[in-house]
Amino acid sequence: MIKGRVAIAIALLAAFAIIVGLVLTGGPAQARKERRDRQRESDIAHLSRLVGCLARENGNRLPEELQITPQCDWQVQLADPFTGKPYRYEVTGPRSYRLCADFELLPHHPSGLAVRDEQGCTSRFFIPTGAERHGTRLAPTSRG
Repeated sequence: MIKGRVAIAIALLAAFAIIVGLVLTGGPAQARKERRDRQRESDIAHLSRLVGCLARENGNRLPEELQITPQCDWQVQLADPFTGKPYRYEVTGPRSYRLCADFELLPHHPSGLAVRDEQGCTSRFFIPTGAERHGTRLAPTSRG
């Protein structure tokens, strides 16, 4: 009789521990959301490199829209692979832009280290290369 009660108590304790663990960690659904958001963050990082390539290809000017070109073909995702919605790109200044995605979870970065805001956007800057980087432009030379 005591063995039966002990077995039941152990089974109830194990079930309780499993339920508490799922509640604290969010369970498999939370893990899937985190995995999908990590993919979106990775896609945004790749898109940032695409923006830099397109800008260098365009005379160190930010592109109006994101597109794959022969010189800038890294097979990046231009759309969210889980929803099919395009990632958002917005030029915010001569050298600044934002890349946005529809994340499932709010950012949870330590204060001051936020990579993206609550709207799923991250602000980025393009640093030009060569003479234009310092605000000077080399005059074209004529050969003749």
